[in-house]
Amino acid sequence: MSDVGNNWQRVISLTEGQAMVVTDLHGDWDAYQRYRDAFFQLRALGQADILILNGDMIHASAPAQQDKSVEIVLDIIELKKELGDNLIYVLGNHELPHIYSITLQKGDELFTPRFEFAMGEHRAKIVSFFDSLPFYVRTPGGVSICHAGASTALGETNGIERLFNFSHQEILTRTRDQITKEERPSLVRAMRKMHGRTYNEMARKWFAVSGLDDPRYDDFLVGTLAMSDQDFELLWPAMFSRNEKEYGNNSYQVLLNTMLQALSQNFERQSVLVTGHIDCQGGHTVVNRQQLRVASAKHALPREAGVYLLFNIRERFETAADLVPNLRSVFIN
Repeated sequence: MSDVGNNWQRVISLTEGQAMVVTDLHGDWDAYQRYRDAFFQLRALGQADILILNGDMIHASAPAQQDKSVEIVLDIIELKKELGDNLIYVLGNHELPHIYSITLQKGDELFTPRFEFAMGEHRAKIVSFFDSLPFYVRTPGGVSICHAGASTALGETNGIERLFNFSHQEILTRTRDQITKEERPSLVRAMRKMHGRTYNEMARKWFAVSGLDDPRYDDFLVGTLAMSDQDFELLWPAMFSRNEKEYGNNSYQVLLNTMLQALSQNFERQSVLVTGHIDCQGGHTVVNRQQLRVASAKHALPREAGVYLLFNIRERFETAADLVPNLRSVFIN
């Protein structure tokens, strides 16, 4: 079903099968349950065998009692045991902060603390799972999948090799080793000045740290400094790309071509990129002919316009429009 072409750690190369792609559920248990159940129904009918969850399964913009992010991730981890390589969870920008113990905020909404507290005893298992997630999936029919889209990252020095073989733990270890006992107090003071509150308060309120003796007490400090690491600075635009909204249509087409060419190395030619990440009126958007943006729930306007993609990974697709007839809904009775 899959291999790791070029021994790339963050790229999954599929070989055959029927894939179902779902993206950006953001703690919406009703939507998650609908898509999960639809996959198993299709699987029983022989119409799907690979489930691809294309990032941002967590962080609901809703009251805490409606945010089922942890429940969703724990259920996915159990499904992974059952489905093995036939379940692929692609890293999204909302999962990323929990690997590094950094905050994610949009406007006045601070997403990360709620999930940090909700993980509880499951934290190590969940964060380890996030750490293992791939960034890209590619297929012999020319369809590649990632969460956010193309960015300037692959154009950086050795950007392809660095991003496709990325190690979060190397960055964190490198950063932790740089924090000396002598420098730590001044770094903590700098963070207090930056955020306007004590480090102790931030560690407790944002990351569910119990106190000074908690082995995770310095994680926020380490993660914050890790953001200045040259490899992290490569990852950030790849995970938070705003696509044509950020670069403009013409420049974005160049970035899109670069990404598809990079994903074609020692494999079949890649022609179309499937992403989520950004709002879509009606549940999907075709971007520059070669990108299909899918919204399965949160980013679908309205939510019930959310769709998933179902396609044979060996079938050749040349443009994003070719994939549109393969979109399906779980909200239509």
